[in-house]
Amino acid sequence: MFNEIVQIAGIINLREAGMLINCGADLLGFPLRLAVHREDLSEAEAAEIIRCLPDPSCAVLITYLDEAGEIVEFCTELDGGIVQLHGPISVPELLKIKRLRPDLKIIKSLVVQADNRDQLIREMEQFSPLVDAFITDTFDPVRGASGATGKTHDWRISRELAEHSPKPLILAGGLNPENVYEAVMFVKPDGVGAHTGVEAPDGRKDRVKVVRFVTEARRAFSQLQGIPPPNIPINGILDLHTFNPREVKDLVPEYLTTCREKGIFSVRIIHGKGTGTLRRIVQSVLTKSPLVESFETADGSGGGWGATSVELKKD
Repeated sequence: MFNEIVQIAGIINLREAGMLINCGADLLGFPLRLAVHREDLSEAEAAEIIRCLPDPSCAVLITYLDEAGEIVEFCTELDGGIVQLHGPISVPELLKIKRLRPDLKIIKSLVVQADNRDQLIREMEQFSPLVDAFITDTFDPVRGASGATGKTHDWRISRELAEHSPKPLILAGGLNPENVYEAVMFVKPDGVGAHTGVEAPDGRKDRVKVVRFVTEARRAFSQLQGIPPPNIPINGILDLHTFNPREVKDLVPEYLTTCREKGIFSVRIIHGKGTGTLRRIVQSVLTKSPLVESFETADGSGGGWGATSVELKKD
């Protein structure tokens, strides 16, 4: 659902919503119950727009609410099937949301600041089992705002998050028609989001900017699709540093099968140390594989704790 999507947030009225859909936007964001910014429209107006959309499932309710009961009630009142949680929320509250509304799709924000890279990776690891996607954004220390700031952040952080996220990652934060192509090519996200970057000076969405934003994003996504996968040598050493964690669940079994067919029964899978997310994905795959005799996290030599040694069955 969140593959190569374009989300435009800050819908003002039904006419604007229709224009955005006609220009190619996949998801429409409705920021409501906010911590800093003033809402662009009332909840009643948002609910009416959502009801009138050709496909109401494209509506994303963006909020800073952090209590499960309020969030579920809010989404039910506005008939929203996707909620973007932009403020801090606890794991227990997310578990309550999943229990109360198992059908509700959840996007969790990862707000990039100058020095919170490690914190974001921990949050991603903590929340990934409970959400359907992540979205990055930029913190503005002057206003204390963590969205709709019109400012970019360090894309190197977003790229690292995209590389290691088990769930789709949407890149947002200061994106506009001029930089979205470069951003997608560098970060390689699953989608992009814009708010102020496609607006005219009066705060309304500018059709020309929206069309160009969508076109440039699609051009980048298309170009990334055209990049051939790297040639993997079948030599008993699989280095996962250049792969997205979402590829690992298919890649590792295929590699082990090919190794076994070639008579290679000792395999070393290099996943890096990092936060341990990729290691856990790899070892979860190994646990379920009928080809694996045994495996263990490697000792301090040749990659240290950043690798797993695997012994394959010979019969």
